[in-house]
Amino acid sequence: MSEGIGWKLIEELQRDPKLRKALAETLTYEIPEILLKDKRVRLTIVRSLIREVATKEDIEKTREHVERVRQELRQEIARVRQELAQKIEALEKEFRSKFEDLSNRVARLEGQVALLIKVFIAFNVPILIGIIGILLKMILAP
Repeated sequence: MSEGIGWKLIEELQRDPKLRKALAETLTYEIPEILLKDKRVRLTIVRSLIREVATKEDIEKTREHVERVRQELRQEIARVRQELAQKIEALEKEFRSKFEDLSNRVARLEGQVALLIKVFIAFNVPILIGIIGILLKMILAP
């Protein structure tokens, strides 16, 4: 292969990511063992792979990020709990107020019904006694 064609191939590989991927896949399947024994080839492969390996620093940054997210989540949960507790408390107060109002209204109705019964009895008992008296006279009279 002439030097010009080689450079053109390299330029083409640098421009086209799909072509690079296809070449890498082809080489991965077809690398002769002789290339793996070559120290420079092994070093090149290791260098290309090491870019994908997480370092201790990467892991520590990720751990710190996860810890920050956990803390933010805890704070958000605490805020939501507090907000929910306040809303529940407000609803309880409203319920108590409405329950007391309803209890007062029922008590007033009970008082009015009791008064109505007393008035009914007060007006109807004398009438009933009169009717019973008339009926008794009719039965006992010769």
